Amino acid sequence: MSCVALIIYNTTNSIAEQYKDQLSVEVFLNVDYVKVSEEWGKDESFRIPTLTDDLIQKLAASPYLKKSVYSVQMEAIADELKFTEPIDYQDTEMQRAGEEPAITRKPQYILSGYEDVSQSKDFQSQKARLVDGTYPTADNECLISDTLAMLNGLKPGSTFQAKSIYYTDKQGKPLESMTLKVSGIYHREYDANEFESDDEIFTRYQLLTDSRYTYEPTFQAAFYLADPNDLDQFAQSAYAAGLSEYYSLSTDSVAYSAFVKPVEQMGVISLIFLCVVLVLGAAVLLILSSLVVRERKYEIGVLRAMGMKKSKIAVQFALESVFIMTICLVIGIALGDLLAQPITNIMLSNRMSQVMNGPSLTGGMGGYSFGGLATENTPITNINAALNLKTIAQLVGIALGLTGVAGAVSVISIMKYEPMRILRERN
Repeated sequence: MSCVALIIYNTTNSIAEQYKDQLSVEVFLNVDYVKVSEEWGKDESFRIPTLTDDLIQKLAASPYLKKSVYSVQMEAIADELKFTEPIDYQDTEMQRAGEEPAITRKPQYILSGYEDVSQSKDFQSQKARLVDGTYPTADNECLISDTLAMLNGLKPGSTFQAKSIYYTDKQGKPLESMTLKVSGIYHREYDANEFESDDEIFTRYQLLTDSRYTYEPTFQAAFYLADPNDLDQFAQSAYAAGLSEYYSLSTDSVAYSAFVKPVEQMGVISLIFLCVVLVLGAAVLLILSSLVVRERKYEIGVLRAMGMKKSKIAVQFALESVFIMTICLVIGIALGDLLAQPITNIMLSNRMSQVMNGPSLTGGMGGYSFGGLATENTPITNINAALNLKTIAQLVGIALGLTGVAGAVSVISIMKYEPMRILRERN
């Protein structure tokens, strides 16, 4: 059983450390609507400060982050393309909060720009997947849906013109058209309650931040801490970098702990079990060693009477112990390797069921939510409890240590006996 406990302990410790390294904790930028409502009461033209490219770049450079995924979106038109829905070429009037009305075109699709398109939630959650070509690497490259490609006969390498729905920028300067080159084609899976659409085109972040083409695009960002305990430090650096006081920051540290702790607890349980087994095993081994020496007192007396030195008798007993230990160790390792995986599965199932069946943890699209907080992390559902060289070396060390202690007890007992006294007290 010590072999099983040691395998589980080493495996769970390794998995927990690896999982911590891989995990990240999303930071949520929440609008403080109490402050916003107070400001609206003073000034009806007040507009909630939005994220800007400059602010996002400063926040993304924080040393407390494991990674950051930021994007920019703009509504656009491409009159030369066909869409599944009829195209409306008429102008319309649009007004953003705090701005004067502007004449724009009705949008035909959404342009979404990412530093790395493959890191977008659609592709990370496997809702969208690349079916042809490659992800955009140049600023003018894009990914289009397979529906849009089929309607227009587009393929990787094809180009088309795209333009913002706005005619001019805020300074009244005409916005230019973009020439987009298709680098790849994606397919999206839709849920039963979702409306199928071909109106999202993915491109590079840098293209949509170019003032020649865009009219104040919408920025979005997801920041992930390496350690949930760094939230306060990250918040301080974020406000110092220019984040508005109308935003507050929070994390999903509860979910982070919920996913890691079951594995850590398995390691603690297996360590406690290992210690108990070793203590009991050592006690039993010492008792058996003493009994064996007492049972073989006559043999020891005869050998001593024949002139054999105590040291040779002690070595003989030690070699016998090593031989028995080797046989038991091989059998124990074999049985431990067979039993470790089933026992690990049972322990993991019990620990995770307490988390997964709890009242506040549920599976969600692309992740899980715990206590109302969303997380990109997914719980550990399988641990491969395999026997490795480290565990074998530890088992050999433990066996040699116990054998050494038992052998020492035997040697001490042997040294106490005088041959003539042993033979006189045979009966």
